[in-house]
Amino acid sequence: PDSGVTPDGGNDGGLPADGGTPDGGGAPDGGGTPDGGGTPDGGGTPDGGGTPDGGGTPDGGGTPRCVVPPTAWTNGGVMWGTGLSDEVLDVVIDSEANVFVAGYEGGITGQTNIDPSGNASAVLVKLAPSPSGLAPAWKKVFDTAGTDTLEALTFHPDTGKLYFAGRTTGAFPGFTHQGQQDLFLGGPASASDLEVLYQGGSETPQHPRRLHFDAARDIIVSGFDDIYIPTNYVDKWEDPFVAKLRREGDAFSVQWWWQFNTLHTDMLGGTAVDSRDTSSIYITGVNAAGAQRGTFAQKVDTNHQNLWFQRQSPVGIDMMQAAEFMPDGHVAIAGSTFAQMGDQAYGQQDIVVRKLDAATGLPIWTFQFGSEESDWVTDLAVDAQGNLFVVGQTPMALREGYESMGEMDVFLVKLSPEGRLLDVFQWGSAGEDYPSTVAVDACGEAVIGGFTTGDLFGQVQGARDAFLVTTAPAVTIPTGMQRVPTLPREAGWCGGAIQ
Repeated sequence: PDSGVTPDGGNDGGLPADGGTPDGGGAPDGGGTPDGGGTPDGGGTPDGGGTPDGGGTPDGGGTPRCVVPPTAWTNGGVMWGTGLSDEVLDVVIDSEANVFVAGYEGGITGQTNIDPSGNASAVLVKLAPSPSGLAPAWKKVFDTAGTDTLEALTFHPDTGKLYFAGRTTGAFPGFTHQGQQDLFLGGPASASDLEVLYQGGSETPQHPRRLHFDAARDIIVSGFDDIYIPTNYVDKWEDPFVAKLRREGDAFSVQWWWQFNTLHTDMLGGTAVDSRDTSSIYITGVNAAGAQRGTFAQKVDTNHQNLWFQRQSPVGIDMMQAAEFMPDGHVAIAGSTFAQMGDQAYGQQDIVVRKLDAATGLPIWTFQFGSEESDWVTDLAVDAQGNLFVVGQTPMALREGYESMGEMDVFLVKLSPEGRLLDVFQWGSAGEDYPSTVAVDACGEAVIGGFTTGDLFGQVQGARDAFLVTTAPAVTIPTGMQRVPTLPREAGWCGGAIQ
């Protein structure tokens, strides 16, 4: 669900006039699909199919379930926190409109070179539809004696089960701590649906950012090593990694682990993985110095051998933050640039989105947009129709008629599949508001998660409070989509904390 591929899991693109796609995606004009699923007018699709205009969900029937916020949320958002720091780091949405939220609580920020520090606990929360909108269903805490964060979530393409990745400075039961900050992975096991199944790493601090399955159903985890400071000196700068792990029973084993290993600061932002056919991996990021200085997009095969490398800008302090598949099988990337990559430059550092040819890496179109200041992109999502949702921070007003509220506001820019601007959303407080992640539901509505230091959707509780905000309306709308009616109050949100 977070890989941006079509609802049938593939990259086969549009719908032929005379029939569906070879593997069950889409619906021919007259109804039905090659695998025998629903029709455009009757709702329902095969297990692997698309969503026709009349309804249907990717898992096989009924009308799409849409995220509905409680009316108690302020301006479509909610915030919560402890007296310390709390953040949302990733969000995914399943076909039943359940929202899964990953992050941490009770951390300390601003005191070390890697945030958070202290006894932060990794947290996973499920928000489920209810008669009054989204409500907390359960909360799972992953806690060692050290600092723990939950960084990335993904669903298994076949079972729909949830898998997760995080980092820890401690040791989970049955594992030994390897270095300053270890990677851990988990998912369903014999004991429960949410168990840590792998912990590993090196002396350097691992920082996972993205999690995917490939066509062989191996796990691809990517991110970067944070700055490595053994004592009072810098031994290594940030360094990207991509790793492939295979599940064997209730454990994962590393098949390969690829590091850039340059002398300079390099960062990995986005990853997209072909989970249907070739297992090709697309990554984006920035090289701060060296011969290939600037932002990049790269495609590697299932053994991390280079297939193409395309430099995007020559600026070492730009960033290409995210990558997602488009429904036609090409790849969208998003980031921030001081250069002119589109038709015009708008300010200092602009929002930039590109659609790349998956076979060559060459741009099909480029969208550039921004304020007169620097606008920083943090994530990207793509819906089943190919619309793109770009989130980030801005110190100015991107939306016409909106007045900037403080240090940095949250923005969401929505684009058409052809790269045309469709809409701009903006939220802000007097503090810093940072969106870490964005996900899109079956109805094309976005859910954004991150942190705030101000009174974004309520009164701030600590140094950083976690927040969620959605573009989805909190009332029933006549679109033919199934939206849960709302009531005046949602009892699940208590005292500024998820209980």
